[in-house]
Amino acid sequence: MTRRTHKILGRNARNKGSKLPSLRAGIVRKAMSYIAEEMGVALKKSAVSPNIRERLDLSCAILGPNGEVLAQAEHIPVHLGSLSWAAKRLIEVVDDLVDEPGDVVIVNNPYLTGTHLNDVTVITKTEVGWLVNKAHHVDVGGPVAGSLNPYAKTLYDEGYVIEPTLIAKKWKPLDNMISYIASHIRNEKVFKADLKAQLASLKLGHSRIIEAIQRYGDLLSYADEYLEASKREYLEALKGKEGEGEAEVKMELPEGYAKIKVKIEIKEGLFVDFTGTSRQVPYNLNAVEGVAYAAASFFFKSMFLPEGPVDQGLYDLVKIKTEEGSLLNPKFPAAVGAGNLETSQRVLWALLKASSFLNTPSAGPGTMSNVVIAYGKKVYYETNGGGGSATSQKDGSNAVQWGMTNTMNTPIEIVESELPILFLEYSVRRGSGGRGNKKGGDGIVRKWKALKDVQVSLIVSQTIEPSPGNPPGKPAKIMINGKEVSGYFSGIIKEGGTLELLTPGAGGHS
Repeated sequence: MTRRTHKILGRNARNKGSKLPSLRAGIVRKAMSYIAEEMGVALKKSAVSPNIRERLDLSCAILGPNGEVLAQAEHIPVHLGSLSWAAKRLIEVVDDLVDEPGDVVIVNNPYLTGTHLNDVTVITKTEVGWLVNKAHHVDVGGPVAGSLNPYAKTLYDEGYVIEPTLIAKKWKPLDNMISYIASHIRNEKVFKADLKAQLASLKLGHSRIIEAIQRYGDLLSYADEYLEASKREYLEALKGKEGEGEAEVKMELPEGYAKIKVKIEIKEGLFVDFTGTSRQVPYNLNAVEGVAYAAASFFFKSMFLPEGPVDQGLYDLVKIKTEEGSLLNPKFPAAVGAGNLETSQRVLWALLKASSFLNTPSAGPGTMSNVVIAYGKKVYYETNGGGGSATSQKDGSNAVQWGMTNTMNTPIEIVESELPILFLEYSVRRGSGGRGNKKGGDGIVRKWKALKDVQVSLIVSQTIEPSPGNPPGKPAKIMINGKEVSGYFSGIIKEGGTLELLTPGAGGHS
């Protein structure tokens, strides 16, 4: 390397006045981002459950010593902001349990982790701070398979609550403790296998951090610079788009409705005030505050800098206000299983409506159309796609995962190999999107027959209200054995019975 090249790569080689970091700080930022992404690849390839292996319902991040997000892989939108919201809380409670890299703590208490019980989080120390990942386990115990009980009133009606617990020491799994936790879960073998995949992801991340230090030196010495550069990039993207707005949207409950109310201000960042939102409800549709923060963060990034970095530079610009005891900040131990599935989608609806001065896209499905199918110890979970948002320039896409979910489609062959069901139809629900100047995307039709008795749980919070738009998109429709049922269902489908799910279309754009 020549002296001139070394100087260009050095920390003092900054473009003064530029929103970009110096070359070397930019390289470190990308290296950290790719480490987080590779952790996700390792987790996907090592897991055995279709929900992680096929649907990629996971998230990985690198945190600084005090919980600042140094890098986060772009896996699941609802995990993006919620992990940032949870980071400092997590570190406060796990710090005394972790002495060195390879000491791994497990936790799924959503009031600490920011989502719901199924999202099992593991965390360990590393040379730059902390490594963390979370993955949606298809079952974490409780009275209903899949641990998504539509009529749960508390966390304990949903599943097994794992408080911060040490499960590995110097990368060696503490098998007795893991077995004890797994004993509360329907399929212990699958849970253990997926958990060890999470441990492998952390270990890979740690080794990549060591390699990056050997190559670039003190990684933290570049963090302040590239995080400030990230913030400048987002602020630059905001110029000329400042404004204020407010909105209110309804969400269907098993009985009645809840409302989500927002006021937003876009000025040197995003501030969202949820004052006036309904009080917490006696169902699992409450959402811990981290979910509202995740929706706000996803909205901010998607609207202003979709290709921007995911780190503390982004999160420092997003602020929210919620009321304690409300739907978006319930009191422990209120049930929250569907909060980051359904309520998060409605929060996104509200944000799009409140920011109409930006000519925002139309609303997509306000539900993730959740289906849990269980047979014996086998439990399968999926979210289902719907219509994609239309914009002033383009029709919405058909049959896509929208909003706060970004999971992949599970091929029907995989589902049939896991469970005694036979698919009869999997198609686009033609005509379900609103036909405006630009058409909202169409939802899907997914129909199958039970080859043996199976237990099914449904959480679909949009079977009455259409997707907002001009004109609106059609709401969901669910039929069991040809008879229409509520979006909140838990019961047995007998051998030979059928389930047909028609997911919502998106609203059209005027």
